[in-house]
Amino acid sequence: MPAPRLRTRSILVATLGVALLASGGFLLLRPAVEKRVKARLDRDAKKVGLSATLGEVHLRPWLSLELRDVIIEKPGRLRLTVSDVVVRPRWSPRGLIGRAANLDLSQVSIGLAADVKIEMQPSAWVLEARPPELRVRRLGSKDELELTVSNHPGGRTMRVGASNAHLSGFLRVLVGGCGVADLGTVDGEGRLDQDVAGTIKLALRARTERLALASLAALGGMPCQAASLSAPTDVEAEVLAVIEPQIGSLRADRLRLAANGAEATGRLAVDGGLADPRLDLQFEVARLDFARLLASTGIELAAADLGSAALAVRVTGRLLDPASLTVTQRLDFAPPSRPLPALTRLQGPFAHRVETTDGRSIEILVSPDSPDFVPLSDVPPLFVKALLLGEDANFFGHRGIDLSELPSAMATNFARGTFARGASTISQQLAKNLFLSRKKTLGRKLEELSLALLLDSTLGKERVLEIYLNVIEWGPGLYGLRPAARHYFGKEPSALSPREMTFLVSLIPGPIKYQQSFATGSPTPFFEGLMTVLLAKLRSVGALSDVEYEAALAEPLALQNAPAQPEPEAPAPTASDGYH
Repeated sequence: MPAPRLRTRSILVATLGVALLASGGFLLLRPAVEKRVKARLDRDAKKVGLSATLGEVHLRPWLSLELRDVIIEKPGRLRLTVSDVVVRPRWSPRGLIGRAANLDLSQVSIGLAADVKIEMQPSAWVLEARPPELRVRRLGSKDELELTVSNHPGGRTMRVGASNAHLSGFLRVLVGGCGVADLGTVDGEGRLDQDVAGTIKLALRARTERLALASLAALGGMPCQAASLSAPTDVEAEVLAVIEPQIGSLRADRLRLAANGAEATGRLAVDGGLADPRLDLQFEVARLDFARLLASTGIELAAADLGSAALAVRVTGRLLDPASLTVTQRLDFAPPSRPLPALTRLQGPFAHRVETTDGRSIEILVSPDSPDFVPLSDVPPLFVKALLLGEDANFFGHRGIDLSELPSAMATNFARGTFARGASTISQQLAKNLFLSRKKTLGRKLEELSLALLLDSTLGKERVLEIYLNVIEWGPGLYGLRPAARHYFGKEPSALSPREMTFLVSLIPGPIKYQQSFATGSPTPFFEGLMTVLLAKLRSVGALSDVEYEAALAEPLALQNAPAQPEPEAPAPTASDGYH
């Protein structure tokens, strides 16, 4: 046999032998490697107080590693899930590239407390391990998005960097299953340092272009389409904070948020841990130009000048005890140089048209010429007192918006896990009824706040209250106090009893949904509880004597009109509940 042919044959045999040995070694080592990966993941998770579960681990030829059904969690606080993870060594014509690997992820879901979830679309990354540092950066895009983790004797440092990072469509933020943010394009950097005792120092500077948010007030059991996103805008944020989990403490000495010429700065302190968090929050807005702010939300403005405001707020108290939260606020509002014609027309008689939920159009004439109109002077003072206690206790003390009830409302909703209580003033409700759609967006909420300030400054409190009583809804197609009093009791407002007054006021937050609470002709325990709470408030402020209070509780409610069929009701409220 010629020498060249013998040499070729020897090479083929040797190659086959090496391949067989490699395959045999791969098959022998694979179970051990797969077992070790599971153990390593479990051990590393436990080091940081987490638990990890892994469905399957497969070592593939060319040394790629596939992990399926990965779950890393801390019950009640964090749950990270990813169905498929593939780690592939990076090869070059010269072999492996150091300690580098490609990482392919299927969709990642990160669940947090309060029904908050972050979803990341499938993506490819590069991992570079250069002890004591691990660097991860995203592949397949022109932007830059990377994460670096390094261990050192004093603890661990994590750095995040973004340069023109397009996060729209890549990261989704959801609350209650509803998308609440489109993150736009982000530039910035963040650093998190954790020492061996667990203390965390956080520093973040970021700027995002075309950020869009949903109104958080639209969330909590409402349909997702109701939580529409605002028009995109540019935002800058800065945070400097220290978190000490071992003592349950958070200190943010620098909070800054800037958007469309408005800048808010503040400080935050939370003590007591999750068991009894105590809050001290301060923030200040030096000047807020409403026309410029609302233009950023995509709202068509009636004037270039809508006034401006300066605001300073401090909130203190225990988060799990809404009644303990106190608010100190200062609001300075400068009205526009020229009154808005759309508001000045409300100083005299006007017609207001509403579209009912069943598609009908109804015109309400707010004028002494209308048989349905009731001037404020003809409304019983006890009814006005009941209305303010139920809807806006500080009505005559604020300038259209009132932040004093907002923290308590948010804490109540957080504790209940639902949007059960709001904090809109009567002026805000009137702005919504007269000018705004039912669509709940951040832009509409900002417009509601600015219009509330303008209504108060243009019309005055008495006129705001008079219009409110004549245009708000009290049932399907039923608008205004006089038609409501006639419909339910066959009486004029001046002849209403205290119990009948509390019935009408209790109906205001849900004039349609509460119809089933008295479908049989008598209030259900739930609606009875609403009225009882309001009667107790009237007694507590001296508007009712003890005798009058007891008489009102005992008085039968003779309803003339009621819906046809009852539905299941909510639990009866307590005297500390708020209903708006």
